[in-house]
Amino acid sequence: MAELTRIIGNGKAAECVGNIKFRKESVQVSENSVSERGTTTTTTTSTVLSTASPSLCHADTEAIVCRNTTFIETVEKLPIREQWTNKVEFLLSVIGYVVDLGNVWRFPYMCFDNGGGAFLIPYMIFLCVIGIPMMYLELFLGQNYRCGNITLWGRISPSMKGIGVSSFLIVTAVTLFYTTIIAHAVFYLFASFREIMPWSLCSHSWNTLNCVERMRLNQNELDKINFVESNQITSYKNMTNLFNLTTMSPLFFSSLTNFSNNNNSNQSLPIIQKTSSADEYYNIYMLGINRSSGLTNLSNIKLDLLLCLISIFILMYICIYRGVKSTGKAVYITAILPYLVLIILLVQGLNLKGSRVGIQYFLKPNFQKLKDMKVWFSAANQIFFTLGPGLSVLTTYGSYNLSNNNCYYDALIAVVANFTASFLAGFVVFSGLGHMSYRLKKHITKVVGQGQGASLSFIAYPEILATFKYPTFFSILFFLMVINLGLDSDFGGLEAMYTALSDEYPLLKRNRKSGMLIMCGLLIIACLPTVTQGGNYVVQFLDKFSTAPSLMLVVMLEAIAATWIYGIKNLVNDMRVNLGFEPNLFFRIAWTVLCPLIVILLMILSLTYSDALTYGNYVFPQWSIVFGWCLNICFILPVPFYILRTFFRSTRGTIRERLQRLFQSNKSLIKWQQENGAIANV
Repeated sequence: MAELTRIIGNGKAAECVGNIKFRKESVQVSENSVSERGTTTTTTTSTVLSTASPSLCHADTEAIVCRNTTFIETVEKLPIREQWTNKVEFLLSVIGYVVDLGNVWRFPYMCFDNGGGAFLIPYMIFLCVIGIPMMYLELFLGQNYRCGNITLWGRISPSMKGIGVSSFLIVTAVTLFYTTIIAHAVFYLFASFREIMPWSLCSHSWNTLNCVERMRLNQNELDKINFVESNQITSYKNMTNLFNLTTMSPLFFSSLTNFSNNNNSNQSLPIIQKTSSADEYYNIYMLGINRSSGLTNLSNIKLDLLLCLISIFILMYICIYRGVKSTGKAVYITAILPYLVLIILLVQGLNLKGSRVGIQYFLKPNFQKLKDMKVWFSAANQIFFTLGPGLSVLTTYGSYNLSNNNCYYDALIAVVANFTASFLAGFVVFSGLGHMSYRLKKHITKVVGQGQGASLSFIAYPEILATFKYPTFFSILFFLMVINLGLDSDFGGLEAMYTALSDEYPLLKRNRKSGMLIMCGLLIIACLPTVTQGGNYVVQFLDKFSTAPSLMLVVMLEAIAATWIYGIKNLVNDMRVNLGFEPNLFFRIAWTVLCPLIVILLMILSLTYSDALTYGNYVFPQWSIVFGWCLNICFILPVPFYILRTFFRSTRGTIRERLQRLFQSNKSLIKWQQENGAIANV
């Protein structure tokens, strides 16, 4: 049995690092310790641990030797790993990551589209059985191995390195459309610095003859209008142009009167298709989507949206180019501000007439909806989107912690913060929808078109904000909150991407400033299709196909690799050694059984209950659906690639033994190789 010799430096035990290089030496070993600046001094103290994992790595790591009667293994030197300045900055960064646009842009829409309060029941169930356990696991693995996600899973088992590569590809795809949504919020922020909100009027040059300022109409006028569902831009050309550019032209009412007088009394009024001013502002003015015919014709790049996108990447670069030291400072604002704004908007919203109707719809569950498996799938998908397991951000943030940090309480605090923000956002949005229902004299399910999350954040709620006593103030607050929510999550995405690459390629770690600048530049180029006039088709496409089911598969493989390949006993032992306590029975069952089983069922549901992808009147062509599934397959191809790569690189033993070693942890592989006189290849 090999014995691990750990070097003692600066009063801390330095454990395992990077790629191991082997050489035969005499049994006599000299030890080094690492000073604060990375220089070495001689010491005569050594500590022998026979059960330590060779996969752990700490900030003080300089070298490790594995002593055997036949050979001694040594590890190449690595630079000291950066750490969070304090626990508060780490916790705020994690909270900022999990409290994101999904809480304001997606959660209220999911409730709205899935029966209001009925959605909360499966959401809370999946939060407990998937969200909390996987967040706890990822934070611990990150701080235990102290490296990026690609390197991390390679250290658990060489055949599992593809998990890290797959998560890298998925988080890159999510960043592309996610940053574009933040750019939309920046566009609205600049537009908010006016006395009258531009999306509340129909007198602009971009408005069509079908535009209506519906929040200013009385009930008699509203009864004569049939509104087009949100985002149905392609129907403009076929609409009857009975309106002047003014809100409600007398020409329209005279035409209705003549129609009523000249026809039988049992004939109904003509159906006039209308669109709200907020809908036209979003789709025609900001997106320019009426100039695009779909994915095959995205049309021109919108320079104003491109400038908003570039400004977001510049701001993110300034905040994170120095690593977690600078990220930790930025989150004091970006993580706290959204809660303050939500509280202010909630107080204002509760004072609106009709807000109680919206709150009741939000809280009162329709238990009949629970029979629809689509509601359960949507709730689970929301957990994956907002908490972000499998996207490597949590493991990355955890890797900059000490290995004895109590990540269990960190996970609980972050999940509570996420749920609180979702609930606050739900109250804010639904109180506004209740007020809109009161103003329009319609049922709350009819006041905004279903099918698009953006219709709540960029159409319905801005339309409500325009009716406030101080619309400029509240609009600026709202879109500042949306931007801050998005920036926190994008911080995590960029950090996870760069850390994963830099831990694999040390050159990037030594040149972080220039490397991060190049990566941001490449991401801007990759985002160009999303800021074209048809860019929202690309955003909807990526939103649909960049996460489920590939992200679900990655999460399932993480749970299997950590508990079945590395071993639940080894995992529990590591937690006991580092945290001082073991995970309870619930977490062990969740990691080993519940998470893999539930994810398998969800993946089946994603195939069975997959709705047609539409955006307004536009139905995505069949080839795009096929391409989307192919894209999902590409995201998970690294997993079988690294399994096959490991199998063919292994030359010792029979085929059966090689297959067995594919699904063994590095700890088991090193033991086997030492017992058989082989050279470990970690």
